[in-house]
Amino acid sequence: MSNPRDKIDAWLSSEVEPLAPPPGTFERISKRAHRRKRTQVIMSAAGAVVVIVAVVAVPRVASTVLQGSSRPNGQAVAVGQPPSSSPTPTASPRSGRGTPSSRSATPVPAASSSLSPTTSGTLAQAHFRPTSITEIGRGIGAVIGQAGVAGHCAPIPADCTSIAGTSDYGQSWYGVSAPVAGAPAGSTGVSQLRYLNLQYGWAFGPALYATADGGASWTNQSPAGLRVIALETAGARAFALFANCGGSGYAADCTSFSLYSSAIGGAWQSVAVPREYAAMTGGAGHPAAASLVLASGTAADPNAGTGYVLAPSGELLSGPLVEGPWKAIGHIPTSCQVGATLANGQPAGVQLASGAAAEPQLALSCDGPAGAGGSQTKTIFASTDGAHWQQAGVAPDPGSVTSVAASSGGLVILATTAGIDYSPDGGRNWQPASFSGQGPAGGFSYVGMTTSTQGVAVPADSSLGEVFVTADGGHTWQASPIAAG
Repeated sequence: MSNPRDKIDAWLSSEVEPLAPPPGTFERISKRAHRRKRTQVIMSAAGAVVVIVAVVAVPRVASTVLQGSSRPNGQAVAVGQPPSSSPTPTASPRSGRGTPSSRSATPVPAASSSLSPTTSGTLAQAHFRPTSITEIGRGIGAVIGQAGVAGHCAPIPADCTSIAGTSDYGQSWYGVSAPVAGAPAGSTGVSQLRYLNLQYGWAFGPALYATADGGASWTNQSPAGLRVIALETAGARAFALFANCGGSGYAADCTSFSLYSSAIGGAWQSVAVPREYAAMTGGAGHPAAASLVLASGTAADPNAGTGYVLAPSGELLSGPLVEGPWKAIGHIPTSCQVGATLANGQPAGVQLASGAAAEPQLALSCDGPAGAGGSQTKTIFASTDGAHWQQAGVAPDPGSVTSVAASSGGLVILATTAGIDYSPDGGRNWQPASFSGQGPAGGFSYVGMTTSTQGVAVPADSSLGEVFVTADGGHTWQASPIAAG
């Protein structure tokens, strides 16, 4: 009998002719390959476009209580973790201490370093009530305030805080991401906004949040037991005044103030100052006020500017915009008295401003006794070093000063409860500004100049839903509505 494996071996060793595929198979495979290639190209392009849209929030309180009077100068503050250059957004509307916490009207697929409309496809929130504005340059800026309908803001009904951005100097506005927070209430909430550049920004007053990706996500940096009543940016750093306050307003009933600084992406540290100014007070625990002003450096050297702090005592401190000690440089005129804190966080009675670093000129407005019908005398002083002051002139009587701005060429602008006044010659001669349309009743809470011709102002009545811009050195101002409704 033959071996049965012989037939199997013969079959395995014979040539096999593969079956032909069904008609059209190769054409279908080719079409699918082309579709996959097009999809990959589209997804790669989409990954380069980042959407930024959200609402502002306030930093949470850290676990360590800060004591400004006993903490050595230069010691790091125990606050929330500093934002990284690419923080991970959280899906939770509120997160733990020191973690990102933000809300966005549309998904944020990746971090962004731009506030440009190309990264945001949404309009600003309706019923926007701006309380603060920050100008970043080249027509780009952002405002913060309450928006929507109170009690109906998702995901947290009590939180309507929002941010809107512009890339055309206020001609149009779009939604920008912001941390989840409510309006200022005691030590919580935010009302003020400052951006150092298109990537790094801070929302504060009285809490503190930071973004390292243009607003796509925000990190809680609130100092425990303290409120952030002032924050300014220049060069590669942010400086802030941390205060002990007890009032319901975000800067009300403050009794002591300490100066802190943060490099880009770094923790907040106390700035080295003379020991007697480590915790600046008004004396005997009385409510007081302080202000912070930074004179930016030049385009060639942004860090070459100078910082100033007006203490409650009237003493002026000054220091570099890089890490280093500050010192007391002089006292403002004795006729000027630093009063309590206004609703915008600035001192009543005196307002300080600084021009460009290339023109080290300080401008000081001092309110005199109030007169009838809301009038008030306003004496303007000027100084090149903060130690020696000269009276420059007297501003118009109507209204009391809420904010002052200075720019190159001797331009000084006052925001008052009655409107805006400007002086082209360092405060010697004054003119009331005109408005394209009707100026806001109640005047303004803030004015700032980004160049000698361009500036921004925020009305005291946030319910108007608009800010004002100038392009002619403060002569005329035009309303810029944030959103309809």
